[in-house]
Amino acid sequence: MTQNNMSHPQTRRYANLSCNLHIATQIQGLNLQSSSFNSNLNSHEADEQQLSIIDERKQRRIISNRESARRSRMRKQRYREELWSLAVWLWKENHQLIDKLNHVTECHERTVQENVQLKKRASELRQMLTELQLNSPVLTNLEDIANAAYIGDESLN
Repeated sequence: MTQNNMSHPQTRRYANLSCNLHIATQIQGLNLQSSSFNSNLNSHEADEQQLSIIDERKQRRIISNRESARRSRMRKQRYREELWSLAVWLWKENHQLIDKLNHVTECHERTVQENVQLKKRASELRQMLTELQLNSPVLTNLEDIANAAYIGDESLN
């Protein structure tokens, strides 16, 4: 009976339609798979393009960071050089001040020694004058004159 149905032209037309419909469905499925594949390809290409953009940005950031680090190292180097220069200048200044201090200290010590000698000499001279006054009444008036002159000199200063 199936053979009879198949031999009938109407049945064959339905069978052809059915087959065509089945083929069309398969083609449509293939088209969907193809568009899905194309979509996947496009999506994959888009992903690759995005990764490429991200890689490019990453590379630019790496280069920028390296340049920033280089500038930072240069700034630190200049700072170290400035500090070293300042240290050398301070060292020289310190030695100059030490030399001046030593010179002033030596001058002070000489002045103190000279002052001690002058005080000793003045004391000796007073002692001699006192001894002379005791022995000679004329020198008593000279001592009064000398003391008056000495007091007058001090008041001028």
